[in-house]
Amino acid sequence: PSPPPLYYRSIPAPFSGYDLETLRAMRTSCGMYADRIPRWSQEVAQDQRRMYFIYLSDPVYTPNAVPIGMVSLLLYNLDDPTLASYANTGRVEVSSLFVYQAYRHLGVGVSAMMEMERRASEIGALFITLNTMATPKNLNVYSQLGYREFKPRLASGYSAQDIMGSGVPTTESAACFMEKPLR
Repeated sequence: PSPPPLYYRSIPAPFSGYDLETLRAMRTSCGMYADRIPRWSQEVAQDQRRMYFIYLSDPVYTPNAVPIGMVSLLLYNLDDPTLASYANTGRVEVSSLFVYQAYRHLGVGVSAMMEMERRASEIGALFITLNTMATPKNLNVYSQLGYREFKPRLASGYSAQDIMGSGVPTTESAACFMEKPLR
């Protein structure tokens, strides 16, 4: 079955009270990176990151629409420029993808990846990258989407604190770095 149509709303900085609470709820639900929200707001304000809420109905025409997930397109990763340094390398990074559990069976995550690829192509990016836990499931999904590992894995890329509450065993904390050419 095809995924349902999805709608994206850009999250501008500074984050509104509603957007901030929604981001906190999502990051708490997935168990990762709620502490990074202030940094994300700064990155959005500096046009280093573009953030989006994901919806099943158009939030413009459905004022009470509730986001079912979020995703970011990082133009500049100051911690690891090999993942995103748009002006220098043409690379951008899909980051912070999250979909509430109740909607994951609909293919929302794959659709969000494809939408970020489209948006990256639209701005002229040459490559799209991601950093994910090196679980067999993740590797399989991203490989099927055309991604390949492009640099060595980090054995302890995710700390126990990073993944606590995410449902992933702390023994699977290796970080895998994948890329896909867009041209």
